[in-house]
Amino acid sequence: MKKQMGKLMGELGLILFFLALVNTAGAVDKVTLNLNWFYVGDHSPYFVATDKGWYKEENLEVNIIPGKGSADVAKKIDVGSAEFGIVDTGVGIVARAQGAKIKNVAMLFDKSPYCMWMWKDSGINSPKDLVGKKIGAPPGDAQRTIFPALAIANGFDPAKVTFVNIAPEAKQSALAARQVDVVFDFYSGAPFYYKAFGQEKIKFMMFADWGVDVYSNAIVTTEKYIKENPDIIRRFVKASLRGWEFTLKNPEEAINIMAKYRTEIDKPLMLANLKLIIDLFRTERYKKNGLGWVDDKKMADSIKIISKYRDLKVDMKSTDMYTNDFLPKIPLPIDVK
Repeated sequence: MKKQMGKLMGELGLILFFLALVNTAGAVDKVTLNLNWFYVGDHSPYFVATDKGWYKEENLEVNIIPGKGSADVAKKIDVGSAEFGIVDTGVGIVARAQGAKIKNVAMLFDKSPYCMWMWKDSGINSPKDLVGKKIGAPPGDAQRTIFPALAIANGFDPAKVTFVNIAPEAKQSALAARQVDVVFDFYSGAPFYYKAFGQEKIKFMMFADWGVDVYSNAIVTTEKYIKENPDIIRRFVKASLRGWEFTLKNPEEAINIMAKYRTEIDKPLMLANLKLIIDLFRTERYKKNGLGWVDDKKMADSIKIISKYRDLKVDMKSTDMYTNDFLPKIPLPIDVK
């Protein structure tokens, strides 16, 4: 009897052991992706990765939430409110210099989209014309964080403008009411501004045309998370870049997929917005190295520009800001222009 009981207990122990292995192997890793902004076209790849089951294939459950600007997202990632975030690299450099331990794990926009919008009758034809003007931007806005670099590069004191705090979604209404003279937004916002104002009445000015051409949006996490969860990062980056690969080739379908999850979006506007964003991926760097790749020289130059004009008193290496270690081999699926 004792032998039979011992045998049964042993078999039960083996069963429980194998069940534990199965449960562990099947456990889903839950992570949050904090977007940089309210939902726009370039957020569609993450909904594509969700809809196509690519996050699920990587044993991930991803909660996608909107943001209030890169500076705000950088703070939230640094304190662990979300595992991953979309953060502008210029903002990330400033945050890192101020003590945040965040790092890019995949670049998104290989070209800079920084831009400012104003009425054509504003009299603003160069950055120097901003002196004495009101600029509308959220406190966490990427371009607001970078603005001192633009000002100093063009020979004027950044304190000579007045910033008006507005919500991300209030930029157009504030400009339309002439409560501000200028608003910051990516150049890919053109479809929204042309629809709201008429192309004949509105114009934009690119930061890159006036001395500030630096890396922009990237997927970021913390050094601590990199050390403790490298496998989760690798799986998340792989599925996310698969979403981008599909979106670059199929922008209209990507927006249709996004609309299944965010029914409030204006699909034609989002598609026009996304098509402009896609141009930021058409580079020789991505053609040579694949999606997400960070070029060390461009990162070093970005740090140099931001550090110089933001007067950052810190010795920062390019590799403090990024790693290419988690990138899958996903080639650029579109032509370089």
